Amino acid sequence: MKYKAVIFDMDGTLVDTVGDLEIYMNMIFKRYSLPEINSDNINSVTGGTIKDALEAALANIEKNKEKIDLYAQELNEEYLKKPVIKTCIYEGIDILLEKIKQKKIKIAVFSNKDHELVEKTVHTIFGEKMFDFVRGAVEGFPKKPDPAGAFLVAEKLGVTPNETLYIGDSDTDAITANSGGFKFIAALWGYRTKEQIAAAGGEIFISKPLELLDFLE
Repeated sequence: MKYKAVIFDMDGTLVDTVGDLEIYMNMIFKRYSLPEINSDNINSVTGGTIKDALEAALANIEKNKEKIDLYAQELNEEYLKKPVIKTCIYEGIDILLEKIKQKKIKIAVFSNKDHELVEKTVHTIFGEKMFDFVRGAVEGFPKKPDPAGAFLVAEKLGVTPNETLYIGDSDTDAITANSGGFKFIAALWGYRTKEQIAAAGGEIFISKPLELLDFLE
């Protein structure tokens, strides 16, 4: 099968964002006199939406939905001011993207983070012309693992799901891709274990970004 497009998850797939998430989560926690999260625990709450991360970090401390919504809103507002402080590209991703573009294959980013934050992060790190389409979470539109967003990305790229590789590092990505009929490739350099991804239906795993090229020959 010759694929015409690749959809990339962002956090844990293209870029490592745990450093910045830790900065902004602790900014909000300090603001509300909540216990700060440490570097050893940040990976365990990373990979979903910002609200997911907050709920996981505060699981035994705060369960009030209104308060968590407030924290998430304020965290997102602060994060958006400067989304790239410690965030960095995973080794090999820049070369991978250039090689895919040389093949005239379309590339997109699809994330559960707020759309404006995703767009600003991607454009800050990769520039505005690297990806053919960038999509984050939009209020009122289903988030992953609902495949609706992935269908929208494919439509914008002018391809069908079976013409598209979907690469992500989480169980959520595995469910999204498989339920939408996309070919899923699991990135093992991200935030979830092979066991977690496999339990959600992941079957093909790569340990380094350039291994993705084996599926694009």
